[in-house]
Amino acid sequence: MNSSGHPLLVFEPPVTGGRVKQSNPPRPPQLHKPSPSRQGERIGPQFRHLQDAFASQRATVTQGSPDEVDPALVVVFDLAGTVEGFRNAAEKAGLQFLTEQLEDRTEPDEDFHYVDRTTGGASEDVVANSLYVVMSNATAIDELIRLFGIWQQDPSVTFERGLGKFKDVFAQLRTLRRWGAVDRIKDTGLLEQWRQHLELIGGSYSPEIIEIELWYRGTAADRNSAETTLRQLVTQANGRILADAQIGAIAYHALLVELPVQQVQSVIEQGAESIKLLNADQIMFVSPYTPMSIRHDNPEIAAEYTAVPEQLPTESRPRIALLDGLPLANHDHLRDRLIIDDPDSLGSDDYPVSSRRHGTAMASLIIHGDLSKSDTPIDRPLYCRPIMQAEDVTYGERFIKNALLPDLLHRALRRMFEGEAGHEPTARSVRIVNLSIGSASRALIRRVSPTARLLDWLAVEYNLLFVVSAGNHTDIPLVIPASSIDDLDSAKAEVVKAAWKTSRLRGIMPPGDALNVLTVGATHADGAAGSAVPDTVWDITEEGAPSLYGAVGPGLNRSVKPELHHSGGRSHYVKPVDDGSPTVSLALARTSSAGPGTLVAAPGIGGSTNALEYTHGTSNATALVTREANRIFDTLETTFSETGSTLLDPQYHPALAKALLVHASSWANLGDRLQDLLAFDQYSRKSRLTALLGYGRLDASRAATAAGNRAVVVAGGAIGRDERHTYNLPLPISLQAKAEWHRVTVTLASMTPTVGRLARYRTAKVFFQSLYDDLPALGKRAEADHHAVRRGTCQHEIFESNRTLAFTQGDAIPIHVECQNDAHNLPRGDKIRYALVVSIETAAAVSTTIHEEVRAGLRAQAQQQVRDRLRAR
Repeated sequence: MNSSGHPLLVFEPPVTGGRVKQSNPPRPPQLHKPSPSRQGERIGPQFRHLQDAFASQRATVTQGSPDEVDPALVVVFDLAGTVEGFRNAAEKAGLQFLTEQLEDRTEPDEDFHYVDRTTGGASEDVVANSLYVVMSNATAIDELIRLFGIWQQDPSVTFERGLGKFKDVFAQLRTLRRWGAVDRIKDTGLLEQWRQHLELIGGSYSPEIIEIELWYRGTAADRNSAETTLRQLVTQANGRILADAQIGAIAYHALLVELPVQQVQSVIEQGAESIKLLNADQIMFVSPYTPMSIRHDNPEIAAEYTAVPEQLPTESRPRIALLDGLPLANHDHLRDRLIIDDPDSLGSDDYPVSSRRHGTAMASLIIHGDLSKSDTPIDRPLYCRPIMQAEDVTYGERFIKNALLPDLLHRALRRMFEGEAGHEPTARSVRIVNLSIGSASRALIRRVSPTARLLDWLAVEYNLLFVVSAGNHTDIPLVIPASSIDDLDSAKAEVVKAAWKTSRLRGIMPPGDALNVLTVGATHADGAAGSAVPDTVWDITEEGAPSLYGAVGPGLNRSVKPELHHSGGRSHYVKPVDDGSPTVSLALARTSSAGPGTLVAAPGIGGSTNALEYTHGTSNATALVTREANRIFDTLETTFSETGSTLLDPQYHPALAKALLVHASSWANLGDRLQDLLAFDQYSRKSRLTALLGYGRLDASRAATAAGNRAVVVAGGAIGRDERHTYNLPLPISLQAKAEWHRVTVTLASMTPTVGRLARYRTAKVFFQSLYDDLPALGKRAEADHHAVRRGTCQHEIFESNRTLAFTQGDAIPIHVECQNDAHNLPRGDKIRYALVVSIETAAAVSTTIHEEVRAGLRAQAQQQVRDRLRAR
């Protein structure tokens, strides 16, 4: 942080009122739907298939038993578009709602297509598609068939109260079917990984491990019954259960299962329907078990050693928790700075010192930053909970063996804040949690991962800032034309194009897909001194640009992910040799000893405790952002307002730290550079650049500090459904009537409850209205796509212009923060915590008094509020 900067300012309390609803909200595109008679032709047979399935299942279940049983089956309503309120209608009809999913958009056809509002004809736009999945018995399906018949006869009929939404369902129904084996493995990467493993192991009988996520049933009895059935099926398949978990708050129920390779071969050769386990109605998804595994090269320790800072923690309570590999506690740079909580006894002989590299590196970066820069260490101990162990056959590390990651993280956080088995909480003072980890099992596609659902809930439950890495995709090759390898500038341009071509394969890795966390990508930057690059190595990434291997967005529902990028260490590539092929693939070079990269503490050779090495990755960037978040907490806890009180209520500090970090981020020249290289069309430019850049690159010198030509004003609050909080930013008089460059930046971060079973996911959305609507001269939005910024829990917008600002002294910009239901009705009385950061700036040559003018304006607002209260008495 820039200690010479001006302090943050605080908004006066907002004017609170009701949310202003749009008088003419945008109309959604009109969907053409088939007639009721046509739906009868299409859907009638599908209802009969379901009846037959129930009859068959009943016969199987009751065979040899005098009691007739009405079995439960999982039924999918595949709709064109969506039906708001489907969940309530389904439960009214006797169906147990399980989940909603948004599917790939489909090509229009005669039955379902959008209507062109200009011509009235069929539009060529693809049609939105959604799945509503329920648990049903035959009785409920018979009732739906009865309602379907009534609707066919009279589409205007009035159904019983609560069932009216089924008229929309019947009109928009594409297909009606059972949830099948293909659904259970779709987009999980299971088949692809199994094929690869079979090719590698050949005739070996090595078993495969899978994660089975069950439908989360409404009662403990139903969940226990479902799990018992699956355990029996696993036994019949000659498999075994390795772990199980249930977390009710996020509707999570899962088993970790080991299957014999014969079962795998059967699926590959005959399809998913060939084994009974994958056809069990109790199963929602089956994924390959691919926990984070870090393969370390043979140690190549950097030749240089730095002096160990003498300053040790002066505060005994930790603020940051590192959930990672086991750090080397007696390293010279870490000694007496760590609190290691190891309830699983991982620090045994099975975790050799030589393997303790990732946790050691992350602890080093959080405490000291990049050691090439010699920054001041943090003044608190770092709480470390190991959740990784040594790999069996490499120098590497991996998540604890045979554990489900959501369960592992849940137990770790619950131990920290609630205690366990009669013990006191281990780290209740923690406000920031660093997760420089990721699961390679499934990058974000359509649905949020269970681990992300967990973090979203815990962030609200414990009021925490989770700082999470976006993930590295180092196994995806970058292929460039061989003709470019003789010219570095040409190669740099081609590698950016190659990275864009693979961007769809480099999705955000769980748990970076969570909404209430701060997800971090890496830039090609570090503090290492410039050194000569050997002829065999390429520095092919532009300084400060996003790393070529890093995960890219968008996030869930096309939200902004990762929110920001930060220094992850420069990475070099092996210079390819022209062998006559038209293309060449690039591979990362080993630079741990000579650099570049971020310089970190490392296990030494022969037991040395002062070794260092160079590393790179989104993990590094995440640890450095965690360090910056800690500095912001220091500022928030030691800065006082003019009334003598602390800057803001501490309950808003986690959200405010997130907002301040994003507020200090921007594209700068990266957007223009990528646009020049990739030539996106004008309609998709903003959305595609936002997916690649998020909100941009963090400038830590601008986080939680201001300047004479830049005022930064903050607020924290709790807002309920359909409320509006209006803050007023005083306009600095030195900008009056000047046609000079100016910028207003607004960042809003909220801790939003989520609904894991719904596709829209957020219970409610907290957002601010566009400043351009109130004062057009402020300028139009710059950088991030204005649609994407409202889809997550962190809205960051920049307004800039050279137009003249016409106003009088005392005028202010109103900033309206609103809360609106999204996936669910936020209960009346429930509040969502949020933090608001607003800055206004101009060039230093135009004015150096912006900060003082805004400060005086805020003081005048406070005095006016006092006068108003006195008059009201």
